[in-house]
Amino acid sequence: MNEQIKDVVAKTGLPTIDKELWWPRQAMKNGNWQNAVQRWAILRQVYPEKPAVWIQAAVSHRHLGQLDAADSLLTSARERFPEIPGPLLEQATLRCDQGRYDEAGQLVAETRGRFPEELSVMLASARVAARAGNLSEALTFNREARERFAEAPEPWLQHAELAMEVDEWSLALDRWREVRERFPKHAEGFTRAADAAQAMGNESLARQLRLAQEYGNAWLESVQNGEEGEEEAPHTINPPQRRDWRTFVDLVWTKARLNLKSEASQNHLRYLWWILDPLLYMAVFYVVFGILMERGGPGFIAYLLTGLVPFQWFRKTVQQTSNSIVGGKGLMHKVRISPLFFPLVGIVQNTGKQMLVFAMLGIFLILYGLPPTIHWLAIIPIVLVQLLLMTVVSCTLAMMVPFARDLTNLIPTGIQFLLFTSGIFYTIDRIPEEWRSLFFTNPMANILYQYRQVFVENQWPDWSGLGCVALGCTLGLGLVVFLYRRLEPIFPRVVIE
Repeated sequence: MNEQIKDVVAKTGLPTIDKELWWPRQAMKNGNWQNAVQRWAILRQVYPEKPAVWIQAAVSHRHLGQLDAADSLLTSARERFPEIPGPLLEQATLRCDQGRYDEAGQLVAETRGRFPEELSVMLASARVAARAGNLSEALTFNREARERFAEAPEPWLQHAELAMEVDEWSLALDRWREVRERFPKHAEGFTRAADAAQAMGNESLARQLRLAQEYGNAWLESVQNGEEGEEEAPHTINPPQRRDWRTFVDLVWTKARLNLKSEASQNHLRYLWWILDPLLYMAVFYVVFGILMERGGPGFIAYLLTGLVPFQWFRKTVQQTSNSIVGGKGLMHKVRISPLFFPLVGIVQNTGKQMLVFAMLGIFLILYGLPPTIHWLAIIPIVLVQLLLMTVVSCTLAMMVPFARDLTNLIPTGIQFLLFTSGIFYTIDRIPEEWRSLFFTNPMANILYQYRQVFVENQWPDWSGLGCVALGCTLGLGLVVFLYRRLEPIFPRVVIE
C-alpha cells in the first residue's frame, strides 16, 4: 500500500486480514472498479479461503459490465462456501442485471429456504422483487424484515428506497423522517431525504436536510419551526484522484508484502528465518575460509562477506524474477495489468528481506573489529545504485524469457560467470593494471568495490565510478520502460504459446 493508505490502515486497529481486505474495498468505495478487480485478484491468490475475495470481486466485475466473469466467480464461490448465503444473493442480483428475473427469484427463494434467519436474505428478496416490478411482494418481504429485525437500520433504509424507486417523493420523505428518528446518526436519513426533496422541487428543504446531516435533527426541527439557526456550508473533503503510477506502485508493494507473509507462513519459525538464513550463510564462510582454510590473511573474511552478501541479493533477485512474467500469466489473463508488475514484485520482495541481511552484515563487521564510521552513510547511495542495476537486469531478462524460453537455462550460468568475474574471492591488486579498466566495466564488480571501500577501507566510495554505473542504469531503465509499453499488448498472447 502507499504511505497514505498504510497510515490510515494502521490506525484502524483491525486484524491484519481485515486491513488487507480494506485495501480493495477502498477502491470500490471510490468507484475505481478496475483497481478493485486487480486488488481482489491479487488477494484471491493469497487468501482463496476468504469468501469476500470471490464475492466482492464479482461485484466489481459486475459494475464494469463484465457479467460473465462475475458469474464465473460466483459459481466458484457457491461451490467453495455452501454454508453462507452471499454467493447466492449476489448471483440473484447478477441475474437481475441480465434481465433473468425468474431465475433471480428462484435463487432468492432457494436462499430463504436454506437461511431463513438471515436479514440479508430478506432484504435481497425484497430487492429482487422490486427489480422484477412486483412492488407489493417487495413491500411484503420488507415488512417482514422490519418486524423481525426492528433494531437494524437496513430494513428501514430499504423501506424508504422502495418509495424512491417509484418516484413517491412525499411518501419517501415520510419514511426518511422515520429513519432519522430511529437512527439519527445514519447519514442516508438526511442525504437521501434531500434527494427526494430536490426531486419534488423543494430546494430549500433539500438544503436544510443536507445541513442537518452536520448539525443534527434538533437543528433541522428548529429551522422548520421558524427558529433562527446559523447556516454555514458543511465542509466536504474529497480524496484526491490517484494517478495511474501511484496505483501501480500500490499494487506492486502490496503483492510483494503478501508474498513475504505467505513465504514466512510456510515455516515454523516464520520471520525468524530471515535472520537465521544470513547468519548461517556468513557463519559457513567464516568457518570454512577463516578457521579451516585460513585463507586470505587478516581481514579477508570481512572482504569476502562484503562482496558475497550484496552479490547474493543480486543473484536471488535475478533468478526469481527472470521467469516472473511467464509465471504470472494466470493473473495477466484475468485482469489488465502491466507485465512490468511481475518482475518488480520480486525485486521489492527480495529487497525487503535484504535489509535484514545488511543489518546482520553490519553486526558481524562490528564484532569482527570494523566499527561503523561516517563513511557508512555512503551505503545508502550504493544500495540504491545496486537496486537500480537489478531492476534493469531483472526486467530485461523477464521481458526476454517469454520470447526465448531457453534463456532460463543460461541465466544461472551467466550469474555464475559474474560470481567469478566480480572480484568476490580475490582482491583488486591481484588483477594486472592493464586489465583493471576492463574489470570495472562489469557494473557488479564496480558496485562491490564501492561496498568494500566503505566497509573495509573506511573510505568514501569512488563517486565517479558509482555515478557512471548509475547513469548507465538510468538510461537502461528508460529503455526498458519504453519496450515494456510497446510490448504490453503482445505479452498475454506470447506467455501462453
